[in-house]
Amino acid sequence: MINNRLTQWFPPPRSFRRIFTLMYFGVISAVIYFSLIRQCDNRFLLGNTGILVGILLLLLGMEQFERQRYGFTTPTRPAVFLLLLRMALFAAVAVIDCSGFAAFLFPLVPFSAYFAFGGRVSNFLGLFYWGYYLWQYRPFANQGEGSVFNWMVFTLLLFFMLAIARVIDSDERNQRHQQELLADLEASNVKLQLYAEQVAELAATEERNRLARDIHDSVGHRLTVVNIQLEKALAYKDRDPAEAEQAMLDARQAAREALQDVRRSVGTLRDGRGGFSLDLELGKLVQGMRHGRFTLDYQFTGTEESYPYPVLISLYRAAQEGLTNVQKHAQANHVSLHVDLGEEAATLCLCDNGAGFETAVLADLAAAKTHSFGLQGIRERLELVSGQMELTSQPGAGTDLRITIPKRVG
Repeated sequence: MINNRLTQWFPPPRSFRRIFTLMYFGVISAVIYFSLIRQCDNRFLLGNTGILVGILLLLLGMEQFERQRYGFTTPTRPAVFLLLLRMALFAAVAVIDCSGFAAFLFPLVPFSAYFAFGGRVSNFLGLFYWGYYLWQYRPFANQGEGSVFNWMVFTLLLFFMLAIARVIDSDERNQRHQQELLADLEASNVKLQLYAEQVAELAATEERNRLARDIHDSVGHRLTVVNIQLEKALAYKDRDPAEAEQAMLDARQAAREALQDVRRSVGTLRDGRGGFSLDLELGKLVQGMRHGRFTLDYQFTGTEESYPYPVLISLYRAAQEGLTNVQKHAQANHVSLHVDLGEEAATLCLCDNGAGFETAVLADLAAAKTHSFGLQGIRERLELVSGQMELTSQPGAGTDLRITIPKRVG
């Protein structure tokens, strides 16, 4: 929720890069306009003007392709190819241009190079194009196209593009860091909920133990009273029938009270899950996850009747730990959670389309004494209910977690 609000209030820095895509359209359109005014080329489609339009469309297509294919970070080889292609297209525009306006495309080269190769390469290209402008247009020797005023504008634009590239890159880094912090915060919140529920479980267990002690003390005491009264009745059977009868009545009353204590205590202990509903608790868990960075598809089929509490709580803990790992590590945008309580066994399937990982590293992580990995806890809980876990994942192909627990444990 916090991340969504920040996105609404402040547009992501990546969107600022798209603004400079409009410079292709603006500069090349100006080149076409001045070329037509100065009648450098009278043919619109088959001459230089048509070539300029084609170059403009190609540049815009390159920007769209790079954004959709690579997002924030373009790999080195494609970045080199795209940079060289931009330089070639800009050079082609400069050759065709007869107005001198095409030179204002050159600052876009160090601007785009900054995000792929860093500040040194960007500064080098900026210095290269600044020198190229002096050599090609000779602003101090001519008073026409290469005037001092145009050189000053070109210099200011070049410095502006180099400076704004650094600002945008810094903002993008800050945004990625902010997203990582938000992900850690959300995962920590889920962990806190998990710890709170574990504390509640421990408190409930302690309460049941207390009730067991109460049963022992109250029922045991009353049964002792019953035994004493019966012995008294036997002792006074012939000597004092009235006293013996009173002892029998007292024994019967003590037995009734003991029976009431047993019924009350057993009624409390019989519902050992404390009204736990797997569907209801999973619904709450899913609802809390739907404000994160991914969509969540949740399906629940079957009935919880006759399923023992350890099976249901094991499924809930597995889903909770799995969703926590997805939220913190998977970098997914879609997750599905399907739970089916069948006639013979219960199954839980948790799938995401995130980054995935090599499953071989799980053994090393579990063996590290200083590393805490939640899947080990799932395995230990499943061992108590004769459950099985299957985990499949590959880098870039998401992760599938499948858990199966028989209905009747033991």
